[in-house]
Amino acid sequence: MTKYQIFLLFIFNVVFFSAQQKFTINGTVSNRNNNSSPVEIYLYNSENKLVKTTVTRESKFEFNDLISNTYYLQISSGETEQKEKPFLLNRNESFNIVYQPKINEIEGVTINREKKKFSVENGNITLDIADSPLNKVASSSELLAKLPFVTLDANGEGLSMVGKGTPLLYVDNQRIDFSTLAGISVEDIKSVEIIRNPSVKYEAEGKAVIKINLKKSKKDGSKLSLSETATFQKRFSNYFNANFQQKKNKTEWKINAAYNAIQHWESNGYNYAVPSQNISSDYTILSLTNRPQTIFGASLYQELNDDGDYLTLTFNSNFRPDKGDNNTNTKYSENGISKNILTLNHQDSKRASINSIFNYNKKLADWDANIFTGFQYTRESRNVDYEFLNNIDGSGYEFNQFRRQMYAGDVYSGRIDFEKKLNENYKLELGTSFTKAETITDNITDFAALKAPEFFNYLFKENNSGSYINFGAEKDKWNFKAGIRMETTSAKGFDNILKDTTLSRNALDWFPNAEISFQQNKEYVYTLNFRKTISRPGYGNLSSGGLYGSPYIEYVGNPNLIPTYTNTLSFNTSLKKWSVNASVYTSKNPMGYTLVYDDAKNISKFTLINFDKEMGASIGVDFPFEWKIWSSQNSMSVNYDKTEDSLALMKKSNPYLYFYTNNTLKITKTFSLLMDGSYISKRTQGLYENNAICAVNFGITKSLSDFDFTFRYNDVFKQLNYVQTMTYDKIISTGNFYGNTPTVSFAVKYNFGRLEKSSYKENNVNETSGRL
Repeated sequence: MTKYQIFLLFIFNVVFFSAQQKFTINGTVSNRNNNSSPVEIYLYNSENKLVKTTVTRESKFEFNDLISNTYYLQISSGETEQKEKPFLLNRNESFNIVYQPKINEIEGVTINREKKKFSVENGNITLDIADSPLNKVASSSELLAKLPFVTLDANGEGLSMVGKGTPLLYVDNQRIDFSTLAGISVEDIKSVEIIRNPSVKYEAEGKAVIKINLKKSKKDGSKLSLSETATFQKRFSNYFNANFQQKKNKTEWKINAAYNAIQHWESNGYNYAVPSQNISSDYTILSLTNRPQTIFGASLYQELNDDGDYLTLTFNSNFRPDKGDNNTNTKYSENGISKNILTLNHQDSKRASINSIFNYNKKLADWDANIFTGFQYTRESRNVDYEFLNNIDGSGYEFNQFRRQMYAGDVYSGRIDFEKKLNENYKLELGTSFTKAETITDNITDFAALKAPEFFNYLFKENNSGSYINFGAEKDKWNFKAGIRMETTSAKGFDNILKDTTLSRNALDWFPNAEISFQQNKEYVYTLNFRKTISRPGYGNLSSGGLYGSPYIEYVGNPNLIPTYTNTLSFNTSLKKWSVNASVYTSKNPMGYTLVYDDAKNISKFTLINFDKEMGASIGVDFPFEWKIWSSQNSMSVNYDKTEDSLALMKKSNPYLYFYTNNTLKITKTFSLLMDGSYISKRTQGLYENNAICAVNFGITKSLSDFDFTFRYNDVFKQLNYVQTMTYDKIISTGNFYGNTPTVSFAVKYNFGRLEKSSYKENNVNETSGRL
């Protein structure tokens, strides 16, 4: 145990036994419609966490044993919710609330109130999904691609954020990877948070976090929904999804299953030259494969008592074979001699992801504290056979080589988080976590009797442990948070063929974080934040073997990658409904993809490498807009990024504009018109030069009885083609990544059953406690 961990343990024991005063909230609810029926009262804290809920008895309610904090009350009856103003609880409080529902006649009395679907706090954006048209998209990856600042990779296998790189993904209290995301049903998602200024409670890896909050039902009953989505892109795909949930007293469980018949289309290409070798080449790869997905998920949420103790069990799986052909058309010239080469690749891939999570939350009432424990196991595997044939200058296809690649990775992780409010002005958070990962790559390349087979067997192991302490203080209108995270990392890579340790690293890193905010009043808040982060290369990028593209191009991993360290300073201000943000950052050893020329093999390799440094700045604004039937969520920023490397030809960087908008025209209660889109201008970022992209999407939603119908037309102007130009080392290249658009989709969802009023009276539910 290190000195730092001993110090954390000491602090933990000191605060564990400190005492704190308890307070009570009571009140009455007067219904403007003279209806004395019980209504539900929800108590939220300043972090929008649901603390307690109760039901009025003879119009009265009461909450006991509360610590000092800022809270707000929410009154609910049927489908209506009324939110009261926040208040600071530092003594016993009494309220007399006038409930003012709006009434429509739909088989009786139904109460309507529009929920807030877009909010910004300290630069972090929260979007309501459950009650917006976004809950009707076909998959969770498509959902995230429709969020502000978030883009989906051209191959549909990853996410990135403008100015932030690859974000970390979280579901409730646990981190997941992108492959696990596909196993989460959109139907189960309550809201999504885009956290641009994470605290030290989050892993230090990554400059931003996307957190998915799952639904926790407040009412008893059962519900089954079936959805079917037909998608027309360059090829036809079909998505079928079934979700069932049931809640009885303190027990809630869900299952979801999906079968997606995806006919995958993907294409990219490079036009490049190696002047020193008198080489020029232009190639395009087109992949046409069938990629059916079989997805299954199950979860159990069990409240253990009325004090806020609960446990959750979650399991997700995603099995996706990928079989078909990849075709490469290459025009290659060396020393004035030209060749036209057609490369045919028969691909047979089997890929699977399994993810399981256990969470336990314990509220320590005697110490006014909360402790959260979580464990997670994730497995990713991919076994693929490739058969390559070349047709050179129309001579006919001849067998070139066969490759069998097997990759598997197991990741075990766990965490403990403890938080305690020392008194009404001070809060302490501390915790520890560990991650143990092991991946194995076993490849064989068999050539057409031209040379002996090649073998590649690589074992990679990484152990990471982290501890953090975070302290928060409030004084008058000022709020201060400061914390530090320590992470130790041990990584080893062993080549089983050469019997050689190719990678051995041990690191001890410190990641400070500080935030200070000033609240002028409820509508004007100013926040300054500093954070240090790290971005580690993916396990597959470190250990994977090569993928043959043609006799002159290959896609390979890079076991020599090292982490990227970033320092970020940001400022945010909330001005009524508007939020303004600005940030600057510097990164050491940033990672990026490029072509690298291999003199020994006389081929070009597409790979991920470390550049020297990166820097950037941005200033932006987030603002909602509402007018009659029109509601709009908008974000805009001006950005500047510059990546430098001693081997690259640098170009003068220029600022670029990013704009996002999401609009809904609610024609009737059950009929809406949708329009969303994003624009990013042409930009030069040091060694990179990228094209402008404007994506505009339209949609229509209609509800009829228990049916929901959705029509979408994405990328109306066919703009989702990515072009990137750079000169690195010996290669001048222009890469093209073609989008699988436009997209026309039809979706229908049918809902069976409903969730009724809860049968128990008072519960402590903390949906987002723990690490996040």
